[in-house]
Parts: sequence; C-alpha cells; structure tokens
Amino acid sequence: MSNGNMREQMPQVAAIIDAFREAFGAKEVDAAIRRGMRGGQGFHATEGGHEVGTPIARGVRIGTDERGNRINLDDPQANIPEPYVRRMGEMG
Repeated sequence: MSNGNMREQMPQVAAIIDAFREAFGAKEVDAAIRRGMRGGQGFHATEGGHEVGTPIARGVRIGTDERGNRINLDDPQANIPEPYVRRMGEMG
C-alpha cells in the first residue's frame, strides 16, 4: 500500500475492520492484522487499487484428518495422516 492514511485510502475495509473489532474484540482482530502485515495468514484486503496483508494461498489441496480437522496436503511441514501418504504417494 502506498504511504498515507489507510482509513482514507480504504474506507470500506476500515469500516469492516471496525465492525470486526466490535464483534470479536480489538485484541484478536489487531493480532490477525499484524500477522497478515508480517507475511503470515490472517489478514488480506484490497480496495481502490490498494492492497495490504498477505493474500491467501491458492491452489492447495485440502484434506481432513481422522478427527475432521482440515489440513493442507501440500504443506511439506504438515503432519499428513498415513492414509493420504499411502493413497497419494510420498508427500513433500
């Protein structure tokens, strides 16, 4: 994003962030924004040609473990359950 005030450059995003802060608490929302601004997942927004945060990774395969938790099958550091390794071949 270029230099300047985010609220002026991205007023709709600012309004949504304000609503999220009210609904979920400023501490949680601000932590997600900080993660996104530092390159992690948690926050990404675009408006009027401006972009902040980290875009969501696209094109990854998602599976579920034995408890129903979603896992990224393309993450080489993920703890991939054995059935996926047997069915799909060696991961990573």
